[in-house]
Amino acid sequence: MNAKPTPRKWTDVQLTIAAISMTSVLAFWNMFAGPDRSKADEKAVAAQQAAQATPPTAIVSAPATPVPTMPPPGYTILFGGTAPQPQVIVMQSGGGGGGNQGGGDPVTVTTSS
Repeated sequence: MNAKPTPRKWTDVQLTIAAISMTSVLAFWNMFAGPDRSKADEKAVAAQQAAQATPPTAIVSAPATPVPTMPPPGYTILFGGTAPQPQVIVMQSGGGGGGNQGGGDPVTVTTSS
């Protein structure tokens, strides 16, 4: 008696479709991108020659100014509401204590809402 051939599974069909589509995309990409490559090479050579022909000029820049991190007052955010406001929370640890328990220095935590 002959062995019954195994039935095709859906994953085999999906794999075949994916392989054919990727192969065709690469083939068409190479067909249509060929002329653009030669034009891009010509432009690159021309740009390189132009860059070598002009002498470099010294650019003097002004010192960098600090950029504000928070939006200016009255600025509305895209999704509405008010702009975030910084909050400073000072937490005081337990006071006193001698020996190895440490002191009661305040801990400052800065968050933004």
